Amino acid sequence: MGNICEHEFNRPDPNNPDYSLVEYDLYAKTGLTIRKNLKTNEYEIVTIKKPREVQYRYKDIHDIVRIANEIEETENTTVLCGTLCLQRRK
Repeated sequence: MGNICEHEFNRPDPNNPDYSLVEYDLYAKTGLTIRKNLKTNEYEIVTIKKPREVQYRYKDIHDIVRIANEIEETENTTVLCGTLCLQRRK
């Protein structure tokens, strides 16, 4: 799927501030997405359809990406800051 920048997950969703505004969808056939629970500081893989059910939960983004790759049966997602990352520009 591409690169995930852990810093993008730190901005809260204005409609649900306990969770990140950014979500990273896995392959459509899985019906899953990655988000960050800002209250517990954990990354979660959750169902896209409501009610949103947590399938996996990890503190480290590398662990959640490893699980996402296993679910998708490919190694196409990595953790890497992009050129637009504000932390990278500092």
